[in-house]
Amino acid sequence: MNEEIRSLPQVTIGKIAGFARGGGNEFAMALDMRFAAIGKSGQAQPETLMGIYPGGGITQYMTSLIGRPRALELILGGELVDAELAERYGLVNRALPADQLDTFVTTLARRIAALGPTVIGIVKTAVGAADYAKRDLAAESSLAGRLSFPEVAALAHKLLAAGVQTREGELRLEEILNEALPEVTP
Repeated sequence: MNEEIRSLPQVTIGKIAGFARGGGNEFAMALDMRFAAIGKSGQAQPETLMGIYPGGGITQYMTSLIGRPRALELILGGELVDAELAERYGLVNRALPADQLDTFVTTLARRIAALGPTVIGIVKTAVGAADYAKRDLAAESSLAGRLSFPEVAALAHKLLAAGVQTREGELRLEEILNEALPEVTP
């Protein structure tokens, strides 16, 4: 589905003014542009800390946006990234003060819409041609079968018992995930 969104003839723009984790962040990465509210937004891919594989195109989209080393850091580390770091890494186009986010994005969207579908379509096709050759969504999907279901299920039960599915758990997700990780001695 994310690839269908990415290939729309219209320009897709996301405003992130809350937490975008897992599937929500995968959706955001499939959009043409993303803008984040400083002090109010965070993005993460916590799946690996839950013992599962992040699908939805994130390994492909994120890597093409920020490069392999940073994609590995964020996907394997599961860290919640604030707007400023998201901008530095290239996850979002810009980090803006929360009270300026709507105005900036609305102005940009109107400017783009005024160009008309022909110009927009040509530019999206040309830019997409450079990006698409690098993605292999089929390879990403095929890797999920390598996970051990009993281990994933055991970790899921532990995380549910810790409250990850609750509002309070969602607000403390990275803390709960870090507590659930096995101790590793150097």
